Amino acid sequence: MATVNKRTSIPQAVVINGVDAGGDMTVRITAGFDQKNQSAPDGLEVPVKDKEIQYVRGSVTTQDWIHAVELLTGALGTLVFYERKSGVAAATGYIKHTIVNPVIHKMRLSISKKRYAEVSFGFECRAADETAGITDMHTTEDTQAAPSYISAARGGVRIISATHGTGGTLLSILHSTAFEFSIALPLVKESNDADVGYTCVDARLDGLGCEGKTSFQDGGVKAVTTQLLIQQLIIAAAGPLVLTVRQSQAATNKLITIANVDFDNVYSDSDVNSEFTGYSADFDIANVAGTPVTLDGANKIITIADVA
Repeated sequence: MATVNKRTSIPQAVVINGVDAGGDMTVRITAGFDQKNQSAPDGLEVPVKDKEIQYVRGSVTTQDWIHAVELLTGALGTLVFYERKSGVAAATGYIKHTIVNPVIHKMRLSISKKRYAEVSFGFECRAADETAGITDMHTTEDTQAAPSYISAARGGVRIISATHGTGGTLLSILHSTAFEFSIALPLVKESNDADVGYTCVDARLDGLGCEGKTSFQDGGVKAVTTQLLIQQLIIAAAGPLVLTVRQSQAATNKLITIANVDFDNVYSDSDVNSEFTGYSADFDIANVAGTPVTLDGANKIITIADVA
């Protein structure tokens, strides 16, 4: 039997629910059966087995981080990406993947010094009808031409400035080294009647989880109270956390604003083998009943905008 090369690599040209997401790094897809029934042995050496509820789920990581919120709030559509085929001319050397009805229910934004920022999304597919299974939710097309290049708003290579609070309670956080923020929407799904997969998949906005972490080397002491910055952060009232982030190729810097940030835990790590003492602070979002924050709307949990 002749050896045949069927290898593929390099995910690219990702479009998620109508949003172009360049700078692709990973596309991870899992598929299978969520319900597996096995009989009691009953004299059998191997039990009888039945499988039900087919699923397709996965995650995407890109460096086009400015779409972090846009994808969570966008309309349901498809996830399309391409892979390069090994040993085949570019004219027909791509495979096109289409994931149908990917419900995005979680997002993680990560910024770290000396590397581009990344954003990851998790999704669960909603079956289009009761007959739709794995091969309907994830389809492929072979011998495709090279896809059009999708540019990425890369950046986040450095946090230029960071502050917490407002007015007289404003705290400057110097020497930032890393930042993480994630949003997880409660995901509910159901398969009944003659459904092959999950025909009901909903990402709910009520009860969503928002948490993050900021890391820095600021060991400053407040002169009046002799408090370290991490001590000031942990006792501070909830307030906006504002980061100014440098973009790639001299593009306009971005401003990340997260509302009602409330620090819960702070850490310091002083180690003779480290160049400088490191500090970090965990936070979540403390909502206010009178003016609640929302994922979308006038009082957003997180906004990403150009620096004016």
